[in-house]
Amino acid sequence: MKRLRTYLNDLVLRAVVALQVFAATEPVRLRAALTSLVLALGVLVPALASQEVAESVAGVLAVGLPLAVGESARKKVTPAE
Repeated sequence: MKRLRTYLNDLVLRAVVALQVFAATEPVRLRAALTSLVLALGVLVPALASQEVAESVAGVLAVGLPLAVGESARKKVTPAE
């Protein structure tokens, strides 16, 4: 049992490190993936089927995601002077 727990812990840690590396090297793709995930949740979660709820959630996330991830992405995409 301890071996299984150790293996699962190792697997989770590897996934977290891989996500951090992906976020550091590909911030634009991460932002696109997060946006796609939000859109998929809007389709799959029945509570978001209401137009008012979907608009408010999408509006908040459309502003929040670029602010959260966008600064590092802007530095990578903007040409150096």
